[in-house]
Amino acid sequence: MKTSLKSKIGIAFVILGFISPVFGLIVPLFGFNTTITASLVTFFLVGGPEIFLLIGGILAGKEGVQLVKGKVKKLFGLPEEDYPAGSTQYRIGVVCILLWLFLVIFPGYIPHIFEMPLVRDNLFYLSIGTDLLLILGVFVFGGHQMITKISEIIRWQPWKLGSNRS
Repeated sequence: MKTSLKSKIGIAFVILGFISPVFGLIVPLFGFNTTITASLVTFFLVGGPEIFLLIGGILAGKEGVQLVKGKVKKLFGLPEEDYPAGSTQYRIGVVCILLWLFLVIFPGYIPHIFEMPLVRDNLFYLSIGTDLLLILGVFVFGGHQMITKISEIIRWQPWKLGSNRS
């Protein structure tokens, strides 16, 4: 698939959004004064990723999403074209997504969970694990059906009122 320069730039911004927190960890090594260091670290950890992802998504568009989807599928050894997921495969994808949702939302309601040594010491790995659950659920197990259903949820459609009044 031939991609446009605009999509490639958009994908570069998306990648920059994902790796910009690493830059936040490197900034203190440059020896800037405290104000500049704090500002740059805050930007790279809090505001920068969102800005880069937004710009990247706008520039990449549908073509960029298709390109990234193909690369992710290739990474997992799946065919790049749309493929149907079997019933069991689809259900595993739904379980992965629901487990991800549970692990992302539920800990916020448990007081002091992030102070527990097991969670505190492994928070980075737990975060990566939950993100992998979502990726596996949508792209690997869910197949084209899952991506289509998610896009239907996001896409606005006019409301059609039924006229079945008795």
